[in-house]
Amino acid sequence: MLIAHGSTKALAELYDLVAPLLLALLRPRHSTVEQAKDALVGVFAQIWRTAPAYSTGPYALDWIIDQAQGDSRTGAPGRAA
Repeated sequence: MLIAHGSTKALAELYDLVAPLLLALLRPRHSTVEQAKDALVGVFAQIWRTAPAYSTGPYALDWIIDQAQGDSRTGAPGRAA
């Protein structure tokens, strides 16, 4: 994964590909579109930070969606505050 090696271009390309899907997943969990967009930024920041730990394989989209759904115990991106 190029993002794991610090490619901001790869992160931008990933954003263009999956941001609409992730925003659709985040929107019902937030009171406003702006809050959902803020959460989306948080998701991509988390993807950037955790990409080096990702093991490449056929389930990249699942991993990305997991990042967006977050962890209700930790308040990770994706959860309403």
